[in-house]
Amino acid sequence: MTGTEKILRHIEDRAGSEAAGILEKAREEAAKLEAEAKAKREDILREADGQAERLVTEARERAEVTAAAYKRRTLLAARGALVQEALDKAWEQILNLPDRDYFAFLYAQLDKQDLSRDGQLCLNEKDLERRPADFEAKIAAAAAAQKGKLVLGGFPAAIRGGFILQYGGVEENCSLEALFESEADVLKDAVRAVLFED
Repeated sequence: MTGTEKILRHIEDRAGSEAAGILEKAREEAAKLEAEAKAKREDILREADGQAERLVTEARERAEVTAAAYKRRTLLAARGALVQEALDKAWEQILNLPDRDYFAFLYAQLDKQDLSRDGQLCLNEKDLERRPADFEAKIAAAAAAQKGKLVLGGFPAAIRGGFILQYGGVEENCSLEALFESEADVLKDAVRAVLFED
């Protein structure tokens, strides 16, 4: 082997050794980059899992709140419907009382009124026909007890039950509709207390 060949061989060996070193360094760098990428990937996946879990938890909580609100609204609506049904039945029961009991109810309502003036009491057509024989005498006596005068009106009132008091041009609506409307909150509270005892 000549000197040139030796030099070339030496250069080749050195280049191969350097290339092997560079290659080894590149492998180490690639392994390091791969390990870093894997760690980053794991961090990203953990973070994504955490975010997904938070999103699922938040969605579940929102769904539970929405469901609870819907349940409350549905329950309130059902309770409201039951209360209204009970009031409607009470209304119908009063309208369908036997004549004696119905007019006793009207007398009780009449006693709650200011009868100290002169006026007339108007009934609906059905009540005019079924009134007791002593009705005019009883309403006159109730008014007289308060230093007033009350006679039966000569025409039927456009109400389902109860009565209308007329004093000159002033009317006092004492119909069952007005009674139930004016006492609506009290009646509803009483019905709720019976239906939904806590």
